[in-house]
Amino acid sequence: MIDDNKLIWVRNRANGSVGYKLDNNFHRTFEYKERKQVPFRELRELQYAPGGQYALDNLLVIEDEEALKYLNMKVEPEYFYTEENIKTLLYDGTIEEFADFLDFAPQGALELAKAMAIREELPDMRKRQMLSEKTGVNINNAIMINHVMNDDDNENAGDETPKQRRVQVKEEKSETESGRRAALPQYKVVSK
Repeated sequence: MIDDNKLIWVRNRANGSVGYKLDNNFHRTFEYKERKQVPFRELRELQYAPGGQYALDNLLVIEDEEALKYLNMKVEPEYFYTEENIKTLLYDGTIEEFADFLDFAPQGALELAKAMAIREELPDMRKRQMLSEKTGVNINNAIMINHVMNDDDNENAGDETPKQRRVQVKEEKSETESGRRAALPQYKVVSK
């Protein structure tokens, strides 16, 4: 049996922050790519919290084989993939390796692969198509949209001309206590 106080390394695999709240009002947040040690007891409690098992299966990576065994989590090798492993698979992996990844990887790993393929414009069209079919997001269209958005940003960046007034502003000047001149507001005084 694992000691409840044993510290277990846990890594955020999601493409953003992941947080959870346990019954005792304890809250923990993992920022993007963050890795920290948590007591085994907390992982057991998280397993029974609403959405906890999903977080453990798909968004977080428990980096301890013994803890996985005691949590009764049966994981495939893709469960442990880091962002670097996924990038290597996208660029250098065979089609068969990539197909296995798509079939056995947790949702968080698939989301990372999708984001990387779009951001880095994955050159392999077959892998783009396979990833599109698996995630339901058209990778080619997403890359094209990024190009259009970047082109629009670049075109508009050079068009900024300074604004010019159409009417000349009149300012009356007066001396301030420090001897500098300051603009005075114009008021219309009406006497009765």
